Amino acid sequence: MNKGVLYLIPVPIHSENEFEIKLIPPYIIEIINNIKVFAVENIRTSRRFIKKINKEYDINDTEFIVIDKRANESVYTEIINKLLKGNNIGVMSESGCPGIADPGQKVCELAHQNNIKIKPLIGPSSIITALMSSGLNGQEFKFHGYLPIDQKERINKIKKISKEKGAHIFIETPYRNQKVFNDFITHLVPNKKICIATDITGKNEQIITKKVSDFYNNKEKLEKYPTIFIFE
Repeated sequence: MNKGVLYLIPVPIHSENEFEIKLIPPYIIEIINNIKVFAVENIRTSRRFIKKINKEYDINDTEFIVIDKRANESVYTEIINKLLKGNNIGVMSESGCPGIADPGQKVCELAHQNNIKIKPLIGPSSIITALMSSGLNGQEFKFHGYLPIDQKERINKIKKISKEKGAHIFIETPYRNQKVFNDFITHLVPNKKICIATDITGKNEQIITKKVSDFYNNKEKLEKYPTIFIFE
C-alpha cells in the first residue's frame, strides 16, 4: 500500500473579511479539493477557509483532527497511521504557514521518521515577508518567537539579544504590541535599527524601519493588529 502525502497548506494571514481567492494559487485549491483529512490548529478557521476557496466542497464528509498545543501523542499517532494507510493529509495553522511559530512541526518530525513524503505549499509567512521588506540583514538573521510576558524578563532578553550580530525577529500577541515596542525603544541603543511590520497583506498594513533614536520624540501608537518586530 502506498503511503499518503503530508501537505503543508498556508492560510491567509490577514483578516477573513479581506480574503481574495485570486491570492490563492490554483494548484493549492486543486490539492485541497482532493484531500478529505486535515490536521488543523482551529477547525472553524479551516472549514471557513476551505468553503471560501470552493463553495461546492463537501465539508461534512471531511475529517478534521486538531493539533493545537493541547494535542497529545495519541493524536499524532492517529495522523501518522492514516498517512501510512494511504490517506493524504493537509496541515493548516490558524494563519500563515504551518510549522513556523504555529503547529505542524511535530507532524513533520514524525512523518520524516516514517519515510512519509512532505509537500510544503507556497503561501504567506509574515516572518519572511517582514524581513524581506525591512531593509535589515537578510543574510544573517534569527527568529526568536515570542518575548517573555513578564516585563523584567522581557527587558533582560532584549538586552541580551541586542549584543548578538544580525537581524533578530520577534512575533507578538496584538494586545501586547505597545508594551513590547516601548521596551524596544527604551532599552535598545539609539543607533539600532528597528522594523515594525503590522497587519502584513491586510488593509491596515504598515511597515516602518527607523533607528531607535528616531522614535524618541515620535513614538508609534500601535493598534492591535498582528505585528512582527525586527531589530539589527
